[in-house]
Amino acid sequence: MVWSGFGRETRFHRQHFVRRKAGRRINDPAAATTMQQRSTPRHARWATLLLALFCSTQALAHATTIGLVRIDLIGDRLTYILAVALPEIPNGSALLLTVAANGDRGAAETVAEQARRSVKIDLGGTPCKAGRVRIAGSGANDARGSVEIDFTCSGEHGRLTVTDDWGTFLGEHYQALANIRTASGERQVVFGEASRSESIDISRPVATGWLDFIKLGIEHILTGYDHLLFLLALLAGARGVLSVVKIVTAFTLTHSVTLTLAALGLVTIPGRIIEPLIAATIIWVALENLISAAPDRRRWMWSFGFGLVHGLGFAAALGEIELKGAALVRALIGFNAGVEIGQLVFVVIALPLLALLSRGRGATLTPRIASIAAAVMGTYWFIERVFAG
Repeated sequence: MVWSGFGRETRFHRQHFVRRKAGRRINDPAAATTMQQRSTPRHARWATLLLALFCSTQALAHATTIGLVRIDLIGDRLTYILAVALPEIPNGSALLLTVAANGDRGAAETVAEQARRSVKIDLGGTPCKAGRVRIAGSGANDARGSVEIDFTCSGEHGRLTVTDDWGTFLGEHYQALANIRTASGERQVVFGEASRSESIDISRPVATGWLDFIKLGIEHILTGYDHLLFLLALLAGARGVLSVVKIVTAFTLTHSVTLTLAALGLVTIPGRIIEPLIAATIIWVALENLISAAPDRRRWMWSFGFGLVHGLGFAAALGEIELKGAALVRALIGFNAGVEIGQLVFVVIALPLLALLSRGRGATLTPRIASIAAAVMGTYWFIERVFAG
């Protein structure tokens, strides 16, 4: 059995196609109907796939908005700070936060009221009182906004319950990774769609939080359509199992390196530069699939080099919660493991689909259509991010 590898025609395919095209005409209506019926399922599959790809361009590259939250409890005073990427949240909310950060009193009061409704703190069974709310922008380096809320609690011990529910203000699928600092240590929790409230006993030893970071890594890669589309473009030009293994391994190694360096603060590059570069990597690989006669020859090299850029994009989910010591180690290992698990799940699903669409004439049609779609979507994201940054 010969695997065409998503882009290779066998000699039998070429000779059979030439003989059929040059040697005979089909006059039998029944035979013609049969051929049309055989081609219809493949056309239907491609139509469904392209429709899904087109629809995804109407959303941002990450369907899930990830907020980064810091909560500091010192005595009876608690500070809540949320940072979000403005391009990831609804346009109306992003505009309101920007105007409020620039000093508009009416917008600031609207955001402050929304913040007090969205964030509730309870310590020892007694609600903490929300006080001053500060709204800030990120300056010229990144399109981010932040909301800071001061709380005053009636006690200093007991069970701390945090409710972080911004509703549709930050997007339907909003979730937040939170770092909670108390006198007993640091804890990391995730506020997701299924659970908008977390409760911890601040008198007990700190838990590890491994599963939270693994879950966040899986969700980050599986909802990161730009990263997935880059992988799909790489795989569309692959030929054989060895090529796929080299591509995935190179991408894994390099994005793990830059994710770690960025999370440790050793490498700092603004998101307004990284995000357009990620879109540019998609365009490059897609065009190489269309232009190069043997795109898989250097494919692992591009995967290696461009993986460095994507790793910096992954690090954005961890870079602003100021983890230190053991908490930072847990975050790096857990989040990276989650990214690799999600990436493996995608490859396991994508490879059989590409193989199915690459049968017969699809051996050349499949990688070309996939690459054209990737180039179009990459260009869309590139333009959007350049102007948004």
